[in-house]
Amino acid sequence: MPIRFALFIVLVFNAAFNALAIAQDSPAQTPEAVPEVAPAEPEVKPAAKPVAPKKAPSAAAGQSKKNAASAKNAEALKELNLFWKGVSEKNRSASLIFPAWIAATPMPSAVAPSPENIWPGMEGFADWKKWVVANPALRDAIVKSQNCFVLGIPYGTDGLDAKWKAKGIAALPGSAPGEAAFGYLNAMRGLTAFATVCMYVDAENKKFDAAFDVSLGMLRVLRQVSEQRMEAEKLFGMNMMSHLLEANRVFMAANIETLPVATLQRVALKGYAFIKPGDNERLKRLELPEGDRVILTESMQNAFDSAGQPDEAYFANEFGSIQSVNSPLTRFGATARWRQLATVHGPLVASQEKLAAVYDDWWRRWRMRFYDPILDSPTQFSKLNQSKYALVTLFVENLQQVFDARLRLIAEIDGTAMSAALCGFYVDSAKQWPRDLSSAFPIYGMRRMNFDPFAKDYGNLNYRNLGEKSQPLGTAWGQVSVTGAVLWSVGPDHEDDGFDQHDPADGTGDLVFWPPPRFLARSAGLLK
Repeated sequence: MPIRFALFIVLVFNAAFNALAIAQDSPAQTPEAVPEVAPAEPEVKPAAKPVAPKKAPSAAAGQSKKNAASAKNAEALKELNLFWKGVSEKNRSASLIFPAWIAATPMPSAVAPSPENIWPGMEGFADWKKWVVANPALRDAIVKSQNCFVLGIPYGTDGLDAKWKAKGIAALPGSAPGEAAFGYLNAMRGLTAFATVCMYVDAENKKFDAAFDVSLGMLRVLRQVSEQRMEAEKLFGMNMMSHLLEANRVFMAANIETLPVATLQRVALKGYAFIKPGDNERLKRLELPEGDRVILTESMQNAFDSAGQPDEAYFANEFGSIQSVNSPLTRFGATARWRQLATVHGPLVASQEKLAAVYDDWWRRWRMRFYDPILDSPTQFSKLNQSKYALVTLFVENLQQVFDARLRLIAEIDGTAMSAALCGFYVDSAKQWPRDLSSAFPIYGMRRMNFDPFAKDYGNLNYRNLGEKSQPLGTAWGQVSVTGAVLWSVGPDHEDDGFDQHDPADGTGDLVFWPPPRFLARSAGLLK
């Protein structure tokens, strides 16, 4: 979530959450049982209706106005919670994951390492191993939660378990910038680290099926996080899945000499290809986040007066502060700019209509084929009058980052499934890599997973068997040498660079999935 948008929502929702928190200090009662049904496929929604401006209360009714704002904010949270209300308690992974997390002993450090950075040679691995061994209930919770329909953590404090609240396990959109509003994500980081360490602990005991089971379980839980309604949650879920998938490939490379063929076949054919039932190699069921629109639609009302016209003082003070949050010395100029913009800005209803149009446009684009020619047409966001609708421009960045994260995740899933297929062929063929990917189908991998989401012709991943010949590969940690099988995507620039450079910062290179560049860098002593 863009920092400016997050800070704006914080200003508006802070009072509401304080009021709600006071009302919810006592432990929440268990809600009545509801019919056990899976969430239905989302229907095409009409454009969101703008909210009419509210009448200005008298000076004596200040407290009533505050209470009304809190009630209105509560309505927005209620709308967000409709997503999971129709799912029974046993089909919400939150009811399994978070009690186990609260009961577990603390992590060795306050901040969990990202999964791709976890390996037996890292500093402090022995402490993380002890933590994993001491908390087997976390493994059970992850494995059991993978088949739940939704995460099911409530938005706001209404209905939130008192123990969760005490541990900061909550989803409070608008209470803090970005991920900071979703305290439960810290638990998800810790659980992802737990699953990764588990893999290496299991490998020591030759329990490779158990190793992949806990990792696949965690991927499925993160997939549930990726279906949450807020952009910050969805980005966290998708990005963390990508990191864990890379960690899986590194694990395969580190243990390829002892991995059983049957285990590799299972994860390639029945594991990575089915992280969520109904998904295909293009993540067909993954939805665009719409919670931010709900929150912002309600929040925008505070910036306009009773007639629905821009409040000049509010524009100057609040938006000037938000625009200059990273550059305090520009505060005076930003304040003056927003005071001037208030004189030409569109009214509340028109601003809300523009906001709805932007989200509806991106929603339609999300459902199109990745490289449909229609996607090259200007977006509703790009066509906004940046003065007349400066408020919408300031807080709606266009959601492009969510589109980018989805493509990257698809590539990571498909690349990991194909890497497992290559390893299965290698182990079962006297350490010989296949001449081409088709040799791995259908015994070791699924043909449909050979898909490159960055290829504009909807083509396959690239593969080459170098044999004993060595070829240099540039990485973020330095140049490494590659031999044997090489599997790669053309990457965000949509051009095949022959895996000359892996995932450069400027996005002009390729994405190499096998062999994992991180593993090669560690083996070469370039990375610890």
